[in-house]
Amino acid sequence: MRHLPTIPSVFILLATVFLLATAGPGSLFSQESESTPDSVEVEVELTDLMRAQQFLGTLQAGLDSLLNIENQMHKAEDEKLQLLRVQAGRHIAKIDDVQPNLMKILPNLDESAQETADIKKDLAGFLAGKYDIYERAAGLWSREIDILREKRSDTPPEELGDLETSIGDARDRLDRLLPALMKVLDDGDLLGMDTKKDWGRFDRVLNNRAENLVGRLQIAVNAREALKKKIATSEKAGATEAEIGPDRASLQYSETRVQGVAKSLETTVDLLKGRGFETAQYQQFIIKTTGEITDKVLDPKVFIGLAKDFLSDMGLWFKDNGPTILVKLLIILASVLVFRLTFRLGWWLMRLMGLIHLTKLMVQLGNSLISPIASFIGLFFGLWLVGADPTTLLAGAGVAGVVIGFALQDSLANLAAGFFILATRPFDVDDTIRTGTVIGTVKAMWIANTTVVTFDGRRLLIPNRMIWADIIENRSVEPLRRVDFTVRVGFDEDIDRVITVLHDLIKGEERLLDQPEAAVFVSEWADSWVEIAVRPWARNENWWPLLTDLPRQVVLRFAEEGIKIPYPRLEGVGGSDKQPPA
Repeated sequence: MRHLPTIPSVFILLATVFLLATAGPGSLFSQESESTPDSVEVEVELTDLMRAQQFLGTLQAGLDSLLNIENQMHKAEDEKLQLLRVQAGRHIAKIDDVQPNLMKILPNLDESAQETADIKKDLAGFLAGKYDIYERAAGLWSREIDILREKRSDTPPEELGDLETSIGDARDRLDRLLPALMKVLDDGDLLGMDTKKDWGRFDRVLNNRAENLVGRLQIAVNAREALKKKIATSEKAGATEAEIGPDRASLQYSETRVQGVAKSLETTVDLLKGRGFETAQYQQFIIKTTGEITDKVLDPKVFIGLAKDFLSDMGLWFKDNGPTILVKLLIILASVLVFRLTFRLGWWLMRLMGLIHLTKLMVQLGNSLISPIASFIGLFFGLWLVGADPTTLLAGAGVAGVVIGFALQDSLANLAAGFFILATRPFDVDDTIRTGTVIGTVKAMWIANTTVVTFDGRRLLIPNRMIWADIIENRSVEPLRRVDFTVRVGFDEDIDRVITVLHDLIKGEERLLDQPEAAVFVSEWADSWVEIAVRPWARNENWWPLLTDLPRQVVLRFAEEGIKIPYPRLEGVGGSDKQPPA
């Protein structure tokens, strides 16, 4: 690009004020300013050539005004200087508004006209000078950033925040200037200017800045991590907050520095990508060092690169630490196995030697629980052997227990009921029980539920809390059990003879016991029969066979003795014409 030596340092003022004006709230651009003068407003009667000439005149007038302001700024005091900056900002806004309009009109002009050639020549000179001054301004701000960075080591902690702010502001100004430089070159290409050397120089600036920022970002991250470790060490040593305070402030400034450098690197990388350079490696570095996942990770090259780096890092880490970790894992595993074997052997020996007296139900539950308990204790001991802190495991288990407790309240109720059942022993495995509407044989019990098989072959899992909250009838625990049934005879039968026959039948049944003595008595005087209760005793294992067999024997014996079993009589009652007595 051709450089104009006649353009003075007003472009430094232009660049500086432009970046100050776009710095944020309260900036120059936030002031009310003119968009374009009345002379450049679009009018129907003006031709494209006339508008282009007016726009070019506005640009030149803006430069003249900025030259005048620059001369005044050298002699102005603080209050006047601020006013001049505001005025300069308005002129810069006017130039930035007019220049794009001029660029839009240029394609519509007659290429063969001398006036068009003159306009393009003057505009090319304007762009060349603008680029030249912006480039020098970029160099000045880069040196300013370097100077400020060198002051870090000599700056007192209480002033370090202001210094980091100044560095961040200078870095932001440079970040905004680089896209402006790129826009000037793009406009130069549209005008057909020779920008090859300028693009080459600009590309070198971008690549050098990217490499420089990579190094500075790594240094900033290392400094941040070092401060974090220092603070953690101080906290463990019991240092006071007043002693740690300066390090915390430095950590905050370091974090600000990391974010600022990373932002500048992202801006530079985006510009490099716009120029067609491969930037995946830079983007990977930003994500790895800052730990922030951005939309850049969606780029397949970035994602694949991160995955390869991760696998490579894992491979190196395992190569360095794998043998040690493998030995520690083997120690922990051996500890778990030894504890499980020891607990199993001890449990078996105590039962074999009769040192503990437990129900079948408790033995069954103990067989189920002993392995998990032994494994947990073995894991705890193994972690202690390899130098880990097992209290962390206990703390984690405690927190998990609280969370699970809230989520599984019903399950905990079943667990508590299960322990109450084990403690009170209302039944055992193979006992026949009745709880609620369920009658069956207990087959197994876990801490949450009990397995019962009914007499019709149904296997039921009953929650322990339902069993504990209801009446539990154990039909197997007592050695003796009474066989209860009743017999009906007619009114015309000899009751004493019937009772004698029943006693004789009971004595003849070997499965019935002489003691306790059987009871046979008249239990009810009904409308059609006399009901006699029969109450003999038997061993528990014979109770059910006798309950189903004795009524059959009674029917057969009564048939032999000629004793009739009555049936209900139905009597019809007729009406009467007689009136009841008054």
